[in-house]
Amino acid sequence: MIKNFVILALITINGVFAWSLYRAYQTQSEPGAAVASRPSISTTASPQTVTEPVTPQLESTDITTTSDHALTITPGDDYQSLVDRLRAEGVAEDVLRQIMLATINRDHLLANAAESNPPYWKAAERNPEDKLNKQLAWEADRRQQLLSLFGSDIVDDPMFEEFFKPLNSTLAFLSSDKQIKLYELQRQDDAATQSLFSGGFTQESREDLQTQRQDLQRQIAELLGTDDTFEYQLRESRLADRMRRGLDDFDYSESEFRQIFAIRQENEGVETSRFSSREAYREQRQASEARIRDYLGPDRYEAFARSQDPAYRSLQSIGERYGNSTSEINEIYSLSRSAQEQIDEVRATESLDREERQERIRDIRNESYAQIERIAGKDTAESVKENARRMGFGRRITPGT
Repeated sequence: MIKNFVILALITINGVFAWSLYRAYQTQSEPGAAVASRPSISTTASPQTVTEPVTPQLESTDITTTSDHALTITPGDDYQSLVDRLRAEGVAEDVLRQIMLATINRDHLLANAAESNPPYWKAAERNPEDKLNKQLAWEADRRQQLLSLFGSDIVDDPMFEEFFKPLNSTLAFLSSDKQIKLYELQRQDDAATQSLFSGGFTQESREDLQTQRQDLQRQIAELLGTDDTFEYQLRESRLADRMRRGLDDFDYSESEFRQIFAIRQENEGVETSRFSSREAYREQRQASEARIRDYLGPDRYEAFARSQDPAYRSLQSIGERYGNSTSEINEIYSLSRSAQEQIDEVRATESLDREERQERIRDIRNESYAQIERIAGKDTAESVKENARRMGFGRRITPGT
């Protein structure tokens, strides 16, 4: 019952919206014309009960046209004939397109009004892929109807961007066909992921997810081609997203972002899930770092590495709390990295027994905290000591991992 009321409300809103657009056009084009009465839109539904869904019966919609008589739009009208009638009445093209969109949506709602949702005490349909495929079929049918009525020009109509160019905000360089297909692939991947984990987070499902992601990347590459795939990954891949979030403190240009991305993409790929182990990923990450260092030069690379390191961002947070300057935080970061390198060397020294290693590591850390206190004060030094492991100091790390 509630669903029927919602449908009726949506239909009424669509009708009033289209009417308002049309009347606004009429008022602008005929300043001396009298304002026509508002359209008469009425809906009647057969008697309904709480338990049985009822299909609403929508009466015809009357639109007063420039020829001072009502034009009736009835559910089931032939769309092309309706377009011809509205054009003959002098309706502006932009208003006409909105009227037809509202009419197409209305007829779709009416056709599916009898479908009922499961009761609140029962689970909803557990196959999101079937539900999505039905939605995609309807969207494709609506696009085809609009193309049949208005031709290919409607593809570039800003008012219809969400239907023909759904990814235009970030991927405007892609054609309408590629945007639509890519958008469908992304939504199908989301639905497949939901289905995959509906039975629990098992090792098998995680392996299936990895295979699914590889298939998605392959399908995208086949759809877009080499050049467009690279541009897509620059904007949409997980690697690009991680890079953007990690470069807030690095003053870089677009060309530097593209070059660094290309280096990392070549060595690491855009999905870390392709690596069999952390060690395999770390090796490729280090290969990327070496090439990026050569590309940026020593000074620029040092600034880049800091911005990529979560430990540096943690130090910045500590510095903000205790009033330390940027130069002090940079000095603390360099000191901490140097101390960590010394600790790694001690751990790798086989001639030392366990107690000797622990003692030397303890001395290195105590000395570094004493230097930090001299640089930035006791509160900062205590906070760095307390958060050392959370920031990654105390283990082998690679900048940007």
